[in-house]
Amino acid sequence: MKLSNKLLSTEEEFNCESTLNGTSIKGAYNTMRFVLRLSDDIRFALDSEFEPEKIQASSTVIHENIHWWQHIGSNFGLLFSLVYPAFAHSTNKNLSRIISSGYKYKSIKKFDEHYYKKHNKSDIGDINMILNNFYDLEYAKLFALDNKNIEHILKDRRFFLNIGHSYHILWSNTIHTLASTIDPKYNFLPKVNNWLSHFKKLEENKVTGFHIDSDIYISPLGIKAIYEGQAIFNQLQYLTLALNEELTYEDFENYGMLHGIYIEAFEFFLKTTQLNKPSKLLNPVVGLFLFACDLSINPNNGFPNEIYDINNFISKNDPGIRFYSICNKISEDPNAYINIVNRYSKEEYINLSKKLSEGIGCKCYYESINDVLTWSKFQEVSSILKEEEELKYSYENLPIRLIFSKYYRFQEDKYKYPNVFCWFGFHATSKNSNIDFKSMNDLFNKHHALYTDDIDGEIKPTLYKGKSEKNIMDTFNTFYQFNILYDLIFKWVSEEGEFNFDYKWLFNKRAETEIPAIKDMLEKYFNIALDEIKIL
Repeated sequence: MKLSNKLLSTEEEFNCESTLNGTSIKGAYNTMRFVLRLSDDIRFALDSEFEPEKIQASSTVIHENIHWWQHIGSNFGLLFSLVYPAFAHSTNKNLSRIISSGYKYKSIKKFDEHYYKKHNKSDIGDINMILNNFYDLEYAKLFALDNKNIEHILKDRRFFLNIGHSYHILWSNTIHTLASTIDPKYNFLPKVNNWLSHFKKLEENKVTGFHIDSDIYISPLGIKAIYEGQAIFNQLQYLTLALNEELTYEDFENYGMLHGIYIEAFEFFLKTTQLNKPSKLLNPVVGLFLFACDLSINPNNGFPNEIYDINNFISKNDPGIRFYSICNKISEDPNAYINIVNRYSKEEYINLSKKLSEGIGCKCYYESINDVLTWSKFQEVSSILKEEEELKYSYENLPIRLIFSKYYRFQEDKYKYPNVFCWFGFHATSKNSNIDFKSMNDLFNKHHALYTDDIDGEIKPTLYKGKSEKNIMDTFNTFYQFNILYDLIFKWVSEEGEFNFDYKWLFNKRAETEIPAIKDMLEKYFNIALDEIKIL
C-alpha cells in the first residue's frame, strides 16, 4: 500500500490566517482562535470511495483534533487557551479608565515608549497595569512554547522580571478569570489571592527563577515540540494499524512526515532515555513517548490542585521542563517503564501515571482528574454543565463558560478512558481489544473540535447529533463576537498603526461586509468614536 505525499506530507502553520488551499499545509489548529482547518485535498479524500485514501485523510483529521484536545483537554492547555480572554478581562477596566482620563492612543505600547522617553518614568497606573500584564503573559507563553526563547525574553530589561513572576501571573490571571465565572468564592479553585506573599518570599530568598537576573533551568524544547510529537506519532500509529502494520519509521520519513518540529521531542526522548529508535510505530518505545507527552502537558501544582511545591513552581508546571524530568526518570531504568506498555490499557496508563508522577515529585496526574470531577457538586459548575448539554450558554463570559465546560467533559471521559486519549491512534481503528470501535468513534465525535473551516474558507460550527442547530449557531456567533473583541483589545495595546479590521480568517469572502459592525461593536463597548483615537 503506497502512502500519498498529497495527503500526508506534514507542514504545519500554527497561526494560519485563513484557507490552506494553495499551500503545502494539510491541516492546522489555531491556538487563540480555536479553529481547526483542513485543505480541500483532505476534504475530498474524506468522501473518497477509495478506502486507503480515506484513511490517510482521516489521519490528518485525527492529528489536528488532537491539537484541540491538547488545548481544551489538558491542564496546561486550558490555562494557555485562557490567556487571551484573561488579558482582555483584566485589561477592560484599565482601558476604560485611561480613555476617561484622555489617553486615547493606539498602540498603548507605543504611547508608553514615547512617554517613558520624554519623562524617564512610567507613572500612569492603568497603563502600567495593562503593559505589565501584557508582557508577563506574553513572556510566559513564549517560554512555554520553547524554553530557548529565554534568550529573546532576557533582552527586555524594562518589563521582564523573571520566569517565576511571569508564570505566577499566567496562573493567577487565568484562574481568576475562571473563578469569576465558575467559582467566585474560591470554594474549589486554587486560592490565587493568597499566593502573592509566598511568591514575594521566593523573590526575597533569591530562589532560582524567582528574582531579577536569576539563572533559570530550561529544557531544550517546549510545548510546541511536545504537541507536534504527540499528534504526529498518534497519527502514525493510526496509519500503521489501519493501512499496513509492516509500515516502518523509514517509510514515514520518506513520505515527508518525520522531520523538524515533528520529531524534535521524540529524538530528545530517545537521546535522554538511551532507548533505541524503533523500526515500527507500534513499538512500546513509541507508546512510552506518547505517555511522556501526555504527562508533561498535565501539571497539577497550582491547577487544578492547590500549590503543593511552590519552590519548584516553574519546574513542576512548565511542560518542557516536565518532559525533560520525565525522560531523565525513565533513563534510570528504561526497561522497567517499557515493560509496562504492552496492551495500551487503562491499567497500564494508571500504573505509569502513578510511577512517573511520583518519580518527578508530583501528585499523581490521573488522581487529580478525579479532583476536577468533584467540582460538579457546586451550583455554578452544574449550571454550566447543563448549558453544555444543550450547547445553550448564558451570555455573560460565554467563551469562559464554553471553554471550561469542554475541558470538564473531556476530564469525565479521560478518567474513564485515559489510555484511549493518550494513545488515540492505537485505539482509532477496529484492530484493538481495549475498547470497541463504536465507543471510540462516539468519543471522537463527542470531543470533535467545535469550530472548523468549510470548503469556502469560512469558519463554521461542528453540528452535533441530538443538539439544536439554532443553539449551536447562537453559541458560535456569540463566541466569535467575544473573540473579535479580545483580538481588538490585544491590537489596541500592542499593534502599531491603524486598527486592522480584516477578519478574513473568520468570515473569508464576507470579511469586508462585516467591518462596519465590528467597528460599531468596539465603539459601543468602550463608549468612544474610533476617530478620537490618535494613531501613533
